[in-house]
Amino acid sequence: MALKIDPKNALDDMVIGEEYAYALDLTKELGEKTVNSYTYTIYNNVSADVTSTFGGGSSISSGVILFGIKAISSGAYTLVFIVTCDDTLPDALTPYEFHVTMTVNIT
Repeated sequence: MALKIDPKNALDDMVIGEEYAYALDLTKELGEKTVNSYTYTIYNNVSADVTSTFGGGSSISSGVILFGIKAISSGAYTLVFIVTCDDTLPDALTPYEFHVTMTVNIT
C-alpha cells in the first residue's frame, strides 16, 4: 500500500531544445520519516520508459528531489517518482512509500 500525492499534477509546457530543472518538495509529506531510496522514471504516451533520453538526472536532499527534463521531441510524458522510507506501515512489514505522478507536454 502506498500513499499517492499530487503536489502539482502537471508541469508547465516545455519547448523542444531546452532543458528544465525542477524541485519536488516532499518535506511536508515525509514529516520525520527518513528516505531509504527513490526512483524517477519518465514514460512516453505508450508507457515506454524514456528516462535515459529525456531525463536530466535527479538527486534528493532533505526531502526535496531535484530533477531535470530534456525537451528532445514533442509529446506528452508522465513522470513517476516512488519514494521509499525507512519506516514501515502499521503491519511493520510493508515499506512506507509515496508515489508521485506528474505530466509534462513538450511542444
